[in-house]
Amino acid sequence: GRHVIRLGLIGCGRRGTQAAAQALNTAARGPVALVAMGDTFRDRLQGCYRNLNGRYGSQVKVSRDRQFVGLDAYESVLQTDADLVLLATPPAFRPLHLEKAVAANKHVFMEKPVATDAAGIRSVLETAEEAKRKKLNVIVGLQRHYQKKYTTMMDMIHKGKIGDITSGQVYWNSAGVWTRPREASQTE
Repeated sequence: GRHVIRLGLIGCGRRGTQAAAQALNTAARGPVALVAMGDTFRDRLQGCYRNLNGRYGSQVKVSRDRQFVGLDAYESVLQTDADLVLLATPPAFRPLHLEKAVAANKHVFMEKPVATDAAGIRSVLETAEEAKRKKLNVIVGLQRHYQKKYTTMMDMIHKGKIGDITSGQVYWNSAGVWTRPREASQTE
């Protein structure tokens, strides 16, 4: 049979759970299994595991000894036999996690934004060059680049179907960057 793509999930919150589900949904194109999970918080990891196991049971092959909790959980995920890691932690951690993933010879899917400051962006660009040298794939979740209504519109623009563009304005309406207030049981 075809090689099973072994996934490691780093960041088991809402977006991490969604990213893992999307990856497991690709099984029609080839065998995919989740083999390791890591998160700073045990409750997030357990909720993610229950969600994914309930939906994709046979593809979720994450034994208790491959469920890592703590600020260093990502390092443990990178030491497993995962072929591809999904980086879905808050963006300030992505440059470090990407650097360590490439050093561990893992292919990477990472969420956007890829960093939160100029130093982080420079780090990501340097690591991307290292990944190219190692022939590792690094993909960023830029959903608008792949969403049909956006690609259709870009195709129309490139073919001149809407005339010459002389100016443009782009807006992203949202409530701002998400935050989670500290819970009473949490410390720094």
